[in-house]
Amino acid sequence: MTETSRTTVTLNNSYMKLIEELVDVFGATRAQVISNIVEYFFNDTKNDPLLEKLRARKRKESPPEQNEIMEKISKYLKISDQIPFNVFLEHLNLDRDFVISQLDDWAEKFDFMFIDNKIIKR
Repeated sequence: MTETSRTTVTLNNSYMKLIEELVDVFGATRAQVISNIVEYFFNDTKNDPLLEKLRARKRKESPPEQNEIMEKISKYLKISDQIPFNVFLEHLNLDRDFVISQLDDWAEKFDFMFIDNKIIKR
């Protein structure tokens, strides 16, 4: 069985009417209908670009502490001489624009170069 957790959802009346119309069709209760809609949304790959956009916004608005970023970069460069930029971004879990704006400083601090879309340790 899948682990679950509960939450309270507040919807305006027009959405609640739509939920009510789906009871017995898309779930036995309003809660099941809402749960099924959420699962359907997350499982539909057409929503991946929107979800990634929202994740990027969150990363941009609340990046990790600077010392945490420095520690991740240092550890990652200890185990690899060449890192594709997209892998570097994923590893740091940061916004692309933020990383690009920091590359010069980080390259100097950690002694790497950015060539052919790769982080290359000197």
